[in-house]
Amino acid sequence: MKDNSFATRLKALLEQKRLTLAEVARAIGTSPPSVHRWTRGGEIDDENLRALARFLDVNWIWLRYGDEAIQSLQDTMTGEGALADERRRYLGEIMASEARLNLAQEMARIATWEWNVLTDELAIASGGEQIFGRPAEPVKARLLPFRALDLEALKERFGRGEGAPEWDVGVPQADGGGERWFTSRGRMVLDAHDRPSKVVGVSIEITQRKQMEKALARSETLLRKVIEMIPVGLFIADETGRITTANPEAERIWGGAPRVDLARYGDYKGRWARSGEALQGKDWTLARAVRTGEASPGEIVHIDAFDGESRTIIMSAMPLLDGEQGIIGAIEVNQDITALDRTEQSLRAIADQWRAIFEQPALAIAYEKHGHEGLHANPRFAELLGTAPDALAARPLADLMDAATRRAYDKALRGARPGEPAVFALRGRLKHAGASREVQLQVVRYPEDAAGAFRTLAFATEAQD
Repeated sequence: MKDNSFATRLKALLEQKRLTLAEVARAIGTSPPSVHRWTRGGEIDDENLRALARFLDVNWIWLRYGDEAIQSLQDTMTGEGALADERRRYLGEIMASEARLNLAQEMARIATWEWNVLTDELAIASGGEQIFGRPAEPVKARLLPFRALDLEALKERFGRGEGAPEWDVGVPQADGGGERWFTSRGRMVLDAHDRPSKVVGVSIEITQRKQMEKALARSETLLRKVIEMIPVGLFIADETGRITTANPEAERIWGGAPRVDLARYGDYKGRWARSGEALQGKDWTLARAVRTGEASPGEIVHIDAFDGESRTIIMSAMPLLDGEQGIIGAIEVNQDITALDRTEQSLRAIADQWRAIFEQPALAIAYEKHGHEGLHANPRFAELLGTAPDALAARPLADLMDAATRRAYDKALRGARPGEPAVFALRGRLKHAGASREVQLQVVRYPEDAAGAFRTLAFATEAQD
């Protein structure tokens, strides 16, 4: 591509006349950066173009368009009549169209270029170097990733002159300002012997799009890591109900998590914890969220996982809505509470067993809790004192003893090893509301800082002579 641009002619004139950018700027009433931009191919408006031409003492048409434009204008001016007028009108339209094209390319951040296959010369059209932010030579290595190909490989890449492949390139900026990104499209031109002659192309800046793509990729990576790491099972379905995502915890809970459509939610088996009734496919919270937009805060289900295990989960779901409140998908969260459920069942069984022991009629039992002075007595213990269990609720065990029994009780407590429970037996008398009964006591007294349900646990039987 012959370098016959406005920028080239302007730089040649400044060198010839030994003018600085500042001198030119002062002379035509503009700034030095504007003049510098023109010398690098930046667009110039008509008013500044004419002022620049007057200062440099050249024809403004030649300065802007070159020798060919002057020749065409001369040819037009030598014509006569209507034909000359029409040729002048066409020339004006062509010149105006070129100016509009250059301005549009600069505004759209589009650079045009040619690469000579034989000489490896890259010529960038007027304004292109400004768009790339670098001169042609540093741009070449990035812009032309096919430079090292032989002629046959070039013809294959560009479809023997018929195709226009696209590729993205990043151009590092000389000032350390990161990279500018461009998507490029090129077409190969063949000579008369069907040999590659040159590649002509256009490059459009897509830096903002690339930055957005990278930011989106980082966000997607972060979201994927979060989904993989959260300690609950997560299912995501699209607007049709098809399960598109199941994280590793969901796979573990269910022993595998098939990505099924809404019609096959029945492949997942479970029973309501509250009733034992089996769930149908439409009963799962994910199905309800997709079908009706229902948000479910938490429902307990016993599931039959695909690995043959039975587990208990809390399932919750919520629909995903677009800006117009239309359903575009749904999320379901499963929390595995199998261990907790089994612990609760064990605790309930232990509580039931203790209740059965405590309420049996053969053995008198009473206990005190840490931090509470009152006595919890079973019916048999209260019967020994001729009263009801509620009547003993405000009385510590020691207050029910006569003086001799209390001294023996305190002595036994003092004899316990520090930090260890005191376990002992004594014979004495318990009294309440005038009633007194001689009993045999078995006592376990726990340290004040001991963790547990009891501070004092006592078993009493009537003393036998």
